[in-house]
Amino acid sequence: MDRDFPLNRFDFSSFLEWIQGIEVIPDTITDRETGIEFYGGNTVSREDFICFLENFNEIDNLAQNDAKQDYEKHPQFGVESYQFEPSWVEVSGDKVRVEYIGSFVNTEFNLTFKNRNGVWVLDK
Repeated sequence: MDRDFPLNRFDFSSFLEWIQGIEVIPDTITDRETGIEFYGGNTVSREDFICFLENFNEIDNLAQNDAKQDYEKHPQFGVESYQFEPSWVEVSGDKVRVEYIGSFVNTEFNLTFKNRNGVWVLDK
């Protein structure tokens, strides 16, 4: 595992347990452990939302790998310029938009991911 660009860094098991126990998924919910806000969980089926959360690391790993590739092209900016955390996630149909904020550098940006035939891809 790369310590600068960690993979599989999220465990939503407690969050998933809570979601499975509530009657209705609200439009906006926040994972207490990570502070990540999720919007639109009520716009997809409960099963799809749970499946998305179970596979969130797949999406985040794509973002981490993309940042690592950018860093390798421009190492003069320092690794801290390419490290970030998800702030909020908007779920809608077959795509997801994630707002990332810099871990060390004051920056924010959105990445969109699409599910194509059961595989998540970074939409560039």
